[in-house]
Amino acid sequence: MSSTSPKVLLQRLGLRPKKTLGQHFLVHSHQARRIVEALGLRGDETVVEIGAGLGALTVFLARQARRLVALERDPALVRFLREEVFPETPGVEVRCQDVLRFDFLGLSREVNQPLVVAGNLPYQITSPLLFKLMEEQQALSRAVLMMQQEVGARLLAAAGSKDYGVLSVLLPYHFYLRRLFSLGPANFFPPPQVDSLVLSLTPATTSPPARDPTLLARVVKAAFGQRRKTLNNTLTAGAAFGLSPAEVRRAFAELGLDAGRRGETLSLSEFVVLANKLSAISGQLSANS
Repeated sequence: MSSTSPKVLLQRLGLRPKKTLGQHFLVHSHQARRIVEALGLRGDETVVEIGAGLGALTVFLARQARRLVALERDPALVRFLREEVFPETPGVEVRCQDVLRFDFLGLSREVNQPLVVAGNLPYQITSPLLFKLMEEQQALSRAVLMMQQEVGARLLAAAGSKDYGVLSVLLPYHFYLRRLFSLGPANFFPPPQVDSLVLSLTPATTSPPARDPTLLARVVKAAFGQRRKTLNNTLTAGAAFGLSPAEVRRAFAELGLDAGRRGETLSLSEFVVLANKLSAISGQLSANS
């Protein structure tokens, strides 16, 4: 790919950045190279790129991956990548596809190895995509993702802070997170109004593990559903998790957990222990029924 700026290239193609797709194109090739280098590709891996755009990352990924599946929703950009950047390039497949519908597990089984993932995430799909990656964690070996600074701050937030939320708990259960570097608005065309943060994700093994990861997610989401309410209010409403309010309070008591605390004060390990206790009580009730 040439060093033509995104602005000039888009003008030549008769295109404009689409706000609906959250399009902000990397301007500097050395920043794209930094992101790809952070993946530590070995040359024998299959890489999935999220949002190939004009190919800023794609050209570097293609040089280092055994196979590259580049996903892009914009048909005009897909046509550009296929016809001008990667015409009949072995090992490179450009797909016009929404990443939220992509089957990571299926591709991982097809190539018989976990996948490497990279991409610049549009703001509007960041949260749903992260939940999808958690669900398909076993398909991934690692990922390097760029996102809006405020989203990255939420992912890295500590218990008790204003940014701490559902993803602050659940994503670190599934992945070790590491902040790599930030990129200011001037690194993109058109420049976004906020900085971007690049993070690495590698699958985690949390101790203790959750007996039921689905229940863990439900507990965390319920605890943050009404941030200003206590656990006694958020987790005992109705027959939460199939348990009566008294049974949920029994879990608090057996753990020595203050039911007057708010969900935002619990650490990941505390959430796991609580979810495991609720699972155990549910199992005991089922066995005795």
